[in-house]
Amino acid sequence: MTEFDWAGLSAARNATQEAVPEMVNRALRVLEDLLEETDHACTFTLVDGPLTGDDVGAAVDALLPANCRVSGLEPVDSWSATARAALPGMFVPGRQPHAWAEQGAARMLAEALADWAVALMGRLWPASAESWTLTVHARDWYEGAYVDLVVRVRDRVWLLHLGVSD
Repeated sequence: MTEFDWAGLSAARNATQEAVPEMVNRALRVLEDLLEETDHACTFTLVDGPLTGDDVGAAVDALLPANCRVSGLEPVDSWSATARAALPGMFVPGRQPHAWAEQGAARMLAEALADWAVALMGRLWPASAESWTLTVHARDWYEGAYVDLVVRVRDRVWLLHLGVSD
């Protein structure tokens, strides 16, 4: 639904900076519900923490589950393009291909929710914010497939986790 400017909605424009992270997480939870099926559980989260010094990796380690640590950070040109490329396509269940057809209602709803979530993230992060895709080293299970995006804005580090277990 690229023809609609989701950032132009008053709900996005007028939301306080403090309210936006929860708005993003609510949109991600709805996407989880929409994309989940038997044996296809999505986990989409947005968390943030302080950056002390310039060690982005250490700041991200503090945001990861206890059994995980940063294995690699790969710079990306655009956090929004990375997030939008993953949502919802990477997480669309394969068991009902007719329901997830390009112009199907479920697909259109998922695309719109992804656009809404990315528009809200744009309230948190400027387009030029430093960002990386994250590779996680886990001592045990992490996710079957995932896209983890790290964004640095001044003295904050944000971790967008988009994962699926099946």
